[in-house]
Amino acid sequence: MSLSDREFLRQFEQLTLAEQEFSHLGHLRLAWLYLNKYDLPSAVVKTSKGITAYANSLGATDKFHPTLTEAIVRIMHSRLQPDDKSLDAYLDRNQDLVENMWAVLHEFYSPDLLFSDRAKREFVEPDLKPFPGGRQ
Repeated sequence: MSLSDREFLRQFEQLTLAEQEFSHLGHLRLAWLYLNKYDLPSAVVKTSKGITAYANSLGATDKFHPTLTEAIVRIMHSRLQPDDKSLDAYLDRNQDLVENMWAVLHEFYSPDLLFSDRAKREFVEPDLKPFPGGRQ
């Protein structure tokens, strides 16, 4: 990570972040930073609105998937531990989020629901099992 967390957030929120900085790890970084700065509902809103604005600024108006985004933030929240002092420590303990996010999501969602038109328009609750801790 070439940018500090502060600079990453500043550039993201000002819609100047280079696309290569917003890979899958960039998405996880954003969620982790917001989860460490805000309560869960606020982190979900900040992440969702931020990704929508960022995607739109790049002309990718059809890329944002509200169910994927909220699900990932909620799953990440459920795995936060007091000793997670850095994103690296968090990801070391949660390699499945890095290596195979789809497998993690499919623990909660059937492919039919996750990729449905409704799930692409608005957040939908999981159909296979609820998120740990429930919806807050």
